[in-house]
Formats: sequence, C-alpha cells, structure tokens
Amino acid sequence: MPDPLLEEPSTFNLQSVLFAVFKHKRLVLISTLVGLLAAAAFYFLFPATYASQAKLLVRYVVDRSAIDPADSAAAMRNNQNTNVIGSEVEILGSWDLAIQVAQALGPKRVLPDAAKPTVEDAANSIIKNLELVAGKDTNIIIVSYKNSHPEVAVAVLNELVNRYFIKHLEVHRSAGAFDFVSQQTDQVRARLNQTEDALKALKEKAGILSLSDSTTAFNTEVTRLGDQLRESESDYAEQEAKVRQLSGGSPAGAAKEGDATASPAATASPKDVDQYEALAASLAKARQTGLEMSAKYTSENVLVKMNQASIADLESQRRTLLKKYPELGSKVSANGVTSANKLDFASEQARLSGMKAKVEELRGRAKELKEKEKQLGDLAPRIANLEREKELQEANYKYFQGTLERARVDEALDPSKMPNISAVQRPSPPALVTKIRNKGALALAAGGLAIGLFISLFLELLVRRSFKRRHEIEAALHAPVMLSIPDQTPSKKKSLTWKNGSKNGNGSADGETTLAPWDPGHFIRPYSEAIRDRLGLYFELNGVTHKPKLVGVTGFGAGSGVSTLAAGVAAALSETGDGKVLLVDVNASNGDAHPFFAGRPAASLTKSIEPAAPITSAADNLYLATVGQTENRAQLGLKKFFSLVPNLKASDFDYIIFDMPPLSQTSPTIGLSALMDKVLLVVPSEDNQRDTVKRGYDELMAARADVSVVLNKTRRYAPNWIDSAS
Repeated sequence: MPDPLLEEPSTFNLQSVLFAVFKHKRLVLISTLVGLLAAAAFYFLFPATYASQAKLLVRYVVDRSAIDPADSAAAMRNNQNTNVIGSEVEILGSWDLAIQVAQALGPKRVLPDAAKPTVEDAANSIIKNLELVAGKDTNIIIVSYKNSHPEVAVAVLNELVNRYFIKHLEVHRSAGAFDFVSQQTDQVRARLNQTEDALKALKEKAGILSLSDSTTAFNTEVTRLGDQLRESESDYAEQEAKVRQLSGGSPAGAAKEGDATASPAATASPKDVDQYEALAASLAKARQTGLEMSAKYTSENVLVKMNQASIADLESQRRTLLKKYPELGSKVSANGVTSANKLDFASEQARLSGMKAKVEELRGRAKELKEKEKQLGDLAPRIANLEREKELQEANYKYFQGTLERARVDEALDPSKMPNISAVQRPSPPALVTKIRNKGALALAAGGLAIGLFISLFLELLVRRSFKRRHEIEAALHAPVMLSIPDQTPSKKKSLTWKNGSKNGNGSADGETTLAPWDPGHFIRPYSEAIRDRLGLYFELNGVTHKPKLVGVTGFGAGSGVSTLAAGVAAALSETGDGKVLLVDVNASNGDAHPFFAGRPAASLTKSIEPAAPITSAADNLYLATVGQTENRAQLGLKKFFSLVPNLKASDFDYIIFDMPPLSQTSPTIGLSALMDKVLLVVPSEDNQRDTVKRGYDELMAARADVSVVLNKTRRYAPNWIDSAS
C-alpha cells in the first residue's frame, strides 16, 4: 500500500488557477478581445427578427362529439387526471396544421424572401419558427411565431390559431358525423315503416286492434258465452220436461195411440209437493250463494267446492222427485213458487221453441268463437314478434332522432366559439426579438474569455507540469526549500543563466560584459550570502567541524543556473575570512577559461589541492580549479575522487564548492553527492517536468546525500496580495 505522505497532492486549486491566468494574461486578454469583437459583430449584424404571441385557455377537452353523451361525460370527468395540455400542444405543432396554414396563406407569403418556395418549405419554416410553451400549473398555452417580416409573423400566427380550432374539432369532436347519423336515422325510419305496415296487415286479417286487449276480450267472451250456453241448455231441458208433462209425457201434447205398455203416472202426495218446493227453494238459495262466492273466491276454494257439491246434491234430489212425480213440474215452478193456474200448453211450447233457438244460436256463436280462436292462435306469434320489433325500432329511431339534432348542432358550431377553449390573447402586434441576439452576443463574449482560460489552464495544469512555486516542491518532495531566487529580466538584470550555455548547459560567458559573483552589483550576491549563512548554521547545528567542507551544486540540464549559484556561494564563503575557498568546475574542458574571471585560466584540481602548490587566487581567499574532460565525459569519478581524498584533507581550504554536472543516467553526480557534506539541488521554475525533478531527488536521497532544494528563476504573475507564495 503506497505511503500517503509520498503521494503528490492535486495541483488544481485556486492558487494554481490564478497563477495560470495571470501568467497567460495576454492570451486571456487577446481571446477575450476576440470574443468581444465577435459578440459586437454578431450583435450588430444579426438579422432583425419579429415575434407575435397568442395565448389559449384550455378549460377541458371533449374527446367525443355530442352524439355520444355518455363517452363525452366520461371524457370530461377524466380530464381532471389527464394532461390534456400536452395533447393540445402536439396538435398546435403538428405537420398537418402547418400544411393547412401554408396552403391557406400561400408559400410565397410565408417565405417572401425565397425564390420558389413550396408548401412543404413553408410548413417547415412554420414549425421551425413556432414556439409553444405550456404554462406551469395553468391551462394556458403560449404560442409564439418569429419571422424577419413583422407582417408575416402576425398573419401566420393568426391563421394558425384559427385553423387550430377547426383541427381541434376534427380530432376531438367529430363534427363530420352529421351525414352518418342522418343516414342511420333514415334507415331506421324505413325499417320501422315496414314493420308497422306488416303489423297493420296482420291485425286487419285477425280483426283486432291490439293483441293483448283482443286476447283478453276474447277469453272473457268465451267464458261468458259458455256460461250462457250452459244456463240456456239447463233452462231448455227444464222447459222441455215441463212441456212434456203438459202434453202427457211427450212434447207433442198427447200419448200415442196404441201404446198399451205405457204405465200410469204416480200421484204425488202433499208431502211430496212440500218436499219438492223445499228442494227448489234451497237450490235457488245455493245458486245465489255460489254466484256471490264466485265474485270473491276462485274455483279452487274449499267453500266454493262445498257450495257446488251442495248444488249438485240438491239438483239430484229435485230431479229424482221430478222423475218419480212428473206432475210436480206443473204444480211447482223452478223457483219454488206454486202455480196458481194451469199454464197454457201452447204458450209453454212456444217458450220451449224460443229456448231451443237460443241454445242453437249460442252454439253457433261458440262455434264461431272457436274458429276465431284458432285464427288468432295462428297469427298471435307473428303479431307479437312484429310488435316487439316495432318497439325496438321505435326506441332506436328516437335515439337517432335525438342524436341527429345534437349532430346538427355540432355541424353548425362555430370553431372560434367553443366553450372549452378560448383565446385569452389574440396574436399581438409584432415585437422585435432580442433574446437570441443578446444570448448569442453574450455567449461569444463569454466564449472568448472561456477559451482563453481553458487554454491557460490546459497548458499549465496538463501540458507544462513543472514546479512553479516553492510550496509545490515542498508538497511534492516533502522537503523544505532552502531558498527561492526570482527570475531576472535579461535586458536589465542578470539571471542565473547565460544565453550561450557551456557544453554541459550550466552557463558560461556569452561574450557580453558580465560581473563577477563577488562584485557588489551582481544580483546573486544577496541570495548567495543567504545560502552561506544557512550553510554555516546547518554545519554548526549538525556538528560538521572538519575541513575542508564539501558542498556540491547540481541541476537538471541547460539553463539551470548551477554555475552562477556555485560561484556566488563560493564568493560569499570566501568573504567570511575564516579560510580559503576552492571552486571546482567539474564541467569545464581543458584550457577553457572560467566565465567569472575575465578569461584568466584556472588550475587543475590535482594541482590545486597539492600541499604548498603555487596557485593564483581569483579574489581574496577564492581559488578556482577545473576538471578536464575527454570526449565530453567527466574524468572525476568515484575512484579518482577517493584517490584525491588524502590530498583534500591535507589542503588548507576551508570550503570546496563543486560545480557538478547535471543529473543524468551517465553523470557521476549521484555518486559524488554521497561524499558531499551538503548538496544544493537547483530546480529552475517552470522548466523541468515534475516527474524528472522527483526522480532526480529520489535518486539523490537513495544515495544518502544531504540535499537541499533551491528554486531558481521564480516569477510572479499575480499581484502580491493574490500570490503570496514564491
């Protein structure tokens, strides 16, 4: 698991952003200026656009026409839970509606600037420039149309609103259903007429007006006729017996001559006459009681049955006495009243003939009723079926008749006067649209600034991943920075580097007049003196008292400022008066002059450290030595350096400063650094990649070198109150 202390923190923070912005402020300013110019050009060159606006209030939507009231009521109830506004917005923005508007106005009027516009082109333009907004928590739809011609904007929107009402009726209310309903009504009426004609013909054939009434009347008539027939037959039988008695036993009036076998009739006693009269009276009373009970009870009632049994018993007894004593019929009437005078035979016979005619007439009527009953029984099912069809067709006809009236209302309805949708605001006068122009100009202006900021951040945070300020090095290497040296402007001040670097890239004379590091006017003097004081304090605190004290100075390549810093530190140490200081240039070739000493040659390192060797000082207590190179390869390796250690300890130098080669895979710097009492690692700001610096530092630490970092050529881009880190 990686050590969190060794993980490099994120470089994206407010200070990094400000540093990148102020460093590339020219780029940001130029990009912003270009954006502002583009915004100004867009603002003044953008074509003028005019817009007209209308507002529609959708209270509810009837999804069916008035010809279907049940569905319409259900649809209106369901509108409370349905987003009908979205459906109306889709209708307003439909292709069909745009085509209708384009055809109504004409393509040339919709697109006056086009050469040969078509209806499809005009419809596309309408849909493209149409804006529909459904108000939040309201039932209002805001309809806007934009066009470069103000009169076109108003005309198109006005036609669109008018056509929308018609389209709404076509979609939701089916106003074209009037013809269909009218045809259906005519067909139902024709079928009803046919049924009525067929039913009338059957009733005329049956001789009835109403099947139910005729059936009831017929049954009543049959019952009544049956009762009359039975009563007439009973009276006829009684009258026939009476006539027979008057005629001497036969209806003809006399007994046949020669009928020797006829026995004389028995003579009834007064007791028999009284019994016959009592039976007749009881029979009349029982019949009257039966008539009264039939009006109250049915034939199945017990009392009715008992009464009928009593009547039958009394009738049987009466007939038995009458058969035994025929003369009782002439002496006593049927109602129990005794005849005062003997009835005339001729009148009784005439009465008998009348009763016979009545019975025959009733029988004829009964026969006729039976024939009518048979005929009615044959026609009744057909009549009942036709009556049911008539009732059903009459109900259908009434429904279609009412539907036809409602469809006629829908047909005649003015689309602009629908109760469920109304225009809250008719198309307004055209107004200049500045929203798009302002947004476009603002976007271009902000885009220029954004592009400049993006490029700056991209270069600094992703492409040029170098150390720029001391706190970045301290956070990444987990080591304090000894000193931060600001960059010097080449035209006015001398920096740690020269335009023409030496072969190893650490700096040399550029042919111009330069100052020596010990010169009071050299810019390195205050920084080298600060490093001198910190080195002395370090050696004092850590008990480094031996002589000479070895200090190495190295970097990462050309322009790092190693040579300048090494010379400046050596010059600062030589001014303390504690001893002599030797500056060893490990990078100079044989015979080359050191850049700080006006072309005077320096002695070799071997000769310089020999005891009592005569060498020339470059300044008070400051001496210069060089290590020669062959084929650009440094000759001071570990083996040679170890061979020089005895001479180094025997020399009379207090400090030896090594201007070492830059860190690389082939340089001896890593090995030599382990033998130094202190190594100063010069890191140029905004130069080397972070990974290169970290790798070099880790290699030095792995060699157990005592390393201190010096940040060189730091630059301040932001004001001091913003960027306080150097």
